[in-house]
Amino acid sequence: NIIHSDSRAVEELGEIRAVIPPGDFYRLTGNRLDNHYTLPKILWLRKNRPEVYEKARWFLNTKDYLYARLTGEAGVTDYSDASLTIAMDIVRGEWAKGLLNDLGLDVERMPRILCGHDVSGRVSGGTARQTGLIEGTPVAVGGGDGACAARGSGLHEPGSAYCCMGSSSWVSQLTNAPVLDEKARVFNYLDMDGHSCHCCGTIQCGGDALNWAVKNLLDMSIPEAERLAGSIQPGAEGVFFLPTLMGERTPYWDPNTRGVLWGFTLYHTRAHIARAVYEGIAFALNGCADVMRECGLPVKSLMLTGGGAQSLLWPDILASLAGVTTRVHSQPGEGTSLGAAIAAGVGMGMFDYHEAASFITARSEHLPRADWQDAYAKVYPIYADIYARMKPLFDRAAEI
Repeated sequence: NIIHSDSRAVEELGEIRAVIPPGDFYRLTGNRLDNHYTLPKILWLRKNRPEVYEKARWFLNTKDYLYARLTGEAGVTDYSDASLTIAMDIVRGEWAKGLLNDLGLDVERMPRILCGHDVSGRVSGGTARQTGLIEGTPVAVGGGDGACAARGSGLHEPGSAYCCMGSSSWVSQLTNAPVLDEKARVFNYLDMDGHSCHCCGTIQCGGDALNWAVKNLLDMSIPEAERLAGSIQPGAEGVFFLPTLMGERTPYWDPNTRGVLWGFTLYHTRAHIARAVYEGIAFALNGCADVMRECGLPVKSLMLTGGGAQSLLWPDILASLAGVTTRVHSQPGEGTSLGAAIAAGVGMGMFDYHEAASFITARSEHLPRADWQDAYAKVYPIYADIYARMKPLFDRAAEI
C-alpha cells in the first residue's frame, strides 16, 4: 500500500512526459502531472518492485480494497477516485487507453468505473461472520474524500463551493465540465454521479501552518492565538505570513517555496503575528478562489468544513476577502462522512443528490464586512506580490 503523500515516484514523471507533453496531459486528465497520484506510482512499482507488480491483479484505492473485502467483488472504483489516478480521460469518463498503452500498462488491470452511489455489491457471508454485519447488506461504492466532502457540504449546482479547512486546505466547486486553466493552476475530478465535475484549488499547509506557528512562533494554544489575532485590525499593521511551509500547490505548484514572515518591526507583538498567520492562510485560500474567477467560475457562496471551520475568526476573514457569504457547516468535522452516507442513500433510492443538499445546514452565516473589505483591498495585493519577489530566493535556498 502506497499512500497519497508518498513522493517516491519522481523519476517516473519523466517516463510519462516522454509519451505525452504536459499540456496535452492536463487537457486529457484535467490534472497536472504530479508524483503523488496513482499513475506514476504504478510505474514505480513496475520498476522497483517487479515481483509485486507482476502479482497484482488490480490497482485499487483504499476504499476500493475495502469494498472488495466487504462484498467479495474486486476490481471496482468510482468516477472521483478514477479521475485522481491521472490515468482517466476526464472528458470521456473512461480509462485513457492510449496513454496506458504507450506506457506499457495493461488497462485490464484498472478497475471498472461505477457511480459512487452504485449499491450492486452486498456484504458477503464471510464478511458477515467476521464483522457482525448483516449478510446481504447493500454496499455503496462511495467516493474520494473531496467528492464526498462536496456532497456532504451541500454542493449541488455550479457556483456553490466549499472550503475544507484541514491540515492541508482547499476550495472546490461543482461544475458542468472540467475547468482547464491555461496555466494548469487548478485540478479537476468527476463527481460520484459520473457526469458533474469538481474544480479544486489546494494549499499544502492550512491547519498545519497554524499549528506550526502557534507552537514555534507564538508558544501558546490555538484559542489564545485566535483571541490575540482578534484584537488586531485587518491587515495586521503590515505584517504578512506566507503559509508555504511544504512547497505549494495552487496557484504556484512550486515545491521550492518556503514559509515567510515579513514586515514586522520592534513595535509589533505576538498578537500581530497571530493575526498575520490567520490572514495568510485565508489569503492563500482566496488565491484558489481567484484562479477560479479568472477561469470564469466565480465562487458565489462558500460552506466551511473541517477543523478550521470551528474558528470564530476565519469565517469573517474569508467572507470579506472573497466578497461572498460564508456558512459554517453544522457538523464541520463530519462533512466527508455525511457525503459518503448521502451516496448510499441516493443508491438506495431514498433521495437524489439535489434533495440531499437541502438536508445540509449551517451553524452560522457570515457576511462580508465593508471595513474589512477596504483593508484587504490594500493588503492582499501586497501578499500576492511577495511570492513573485521571493521566488528566486526560494529556488536558491532549495539548492542548499
